[in-house]
Amino acid sequence: MKVLAIGAHFDDVELGCGGTLLRHKRQGDKIYIIVVTNSGYKSKTKKSIRSAYKAKQEGKRSAEYLKAELICCNKDPIVLIPTEKLVLEIEEIVNKIKPDCVYTHQLNDSHADHATVGYVSMRACRKCDKVLMYRSNWYIMDNTQDDNYYVNISDFIDDKIRLLKFFESEMKNVNYSWLDFVKKQNSAAGAKVNVPYAETFHMVKSFIK
Repeated sequence: MKVLAIGAHFDDVELGCGGTLLRHKRQGDKIYIIVVTNSGYKSKTKKSIRSAYKAKQEGKRSAEYLKAELICCNKDPIVLIPTEKLVLEIEEIVNKIKPDCVYTHQLNDSHADHATVGYVSMRACRKCDKVLMYRSNWYIMDNTQDDNYYVNISDFIDDKIRLLKFFESEMKNVNYSWLDFVKKQNSAAGAKVNVPYAETFHMVKSFIK
């Protein structure tokens, strides 16, 4: 089975579906990760910085741990917009991979880069049999009731946290608070389906040939 995870930035797929990807790894599935932007930024308000080089090195470490093939589109973040040109670029990669299952951002994510990648992915992956959307931020969103697909990641929660720790440039900026948040969020999701930890998704489609 070929699995494709699409993220706007390095660390997005690990936050949103890292446990699920670890599960695919154990099952022997072939994993591909597309990261659309170079993920470098400077924030005057937060007085923080993340170099594109550092972000990519962290992404490579995570991909190696997942035994995934990492594909970087190297777009500039923050100014990302859903053009047809971007759709075609992503679609070209998708058509080469021919994934059986795709994980991508939710359409109504309040981060503009995430929402753009979610929209572009829907167009680029329209011929794929299975498409699931994940959440990779902690802003207030109005779509939690739309999550209709749960994956038991109880065996992989510690490894998911390990994946997130690879992204030191981001974790330091939030004093590693995301680690505790992610674990609690996955625990709450697990409680809904009677397992210790779970990741939730919105299933766009699932077609069995």
